[in-house]
Amino acid sequence: MARKKQELSRKTLARLEEEMRMYPKIPRLKAEALVTAELNRDTDVNWWIQGSRKKSEPPLDELMKKEGNKAYQYYDQLAKDIERTVSGLSPDLQKIIHECFWGVNNYLDWTTIGTIYLHVGVRQIYAVRYNILESFAIQRGISF
Repeated sequence: MARKKQELSRKTLARLEEEMRMYPKIPRLKAEALVTAELNRDTDVNWWIQGSRKKSEPPLDELMKKEGNKAYQYYDQLAKDIERTVSGLSPDLQKIIHECFWGVNNYLDWTTIGTIYLHVGVRQIYAVRYNILESFAIQRGISF
C-alpha cells in the first residue's frame, strides 16, 4: 500500500514564495542587521572581548559581528538556500525565477507566468510552482 505524500500547506507555500522573492533585498537586510548590532553595542554579549585585546583586529571584529548576529546569520543562510534551490532548477525555470521573482516582471501572477513563459494552463503552472517551492522547502529543512 503506497503512503500518501504529505503536502505543504498554503500558508507555508506563501511564506516560502515570499522568502524567495526577497532575494534581491538580502544584501541590504544583512547590512542593516550589522548596523543595528553596531548601534545596540550596549547590549552586546561579547562586549568584554573588545577590551581584552591589545590592538584592534578588523577581520576578527567583522567575524565577531557576523557570528553573533542572528539576523545576519538568518539572511546569509536564506541567500545560500535560495541560490542552491535556483541552481538545481532547469534553465527555463531559472529564467522565470530571475525575471518574474527578481526582475522587471515581478508583478506577474502565476497564471500569467504559465501563459507567457511556459505556455501551460493554470493547473500545470501551479504544479510547477509547488515543485519549485517544495525543493526550496527541502533546502530550508522544512519537514512536511
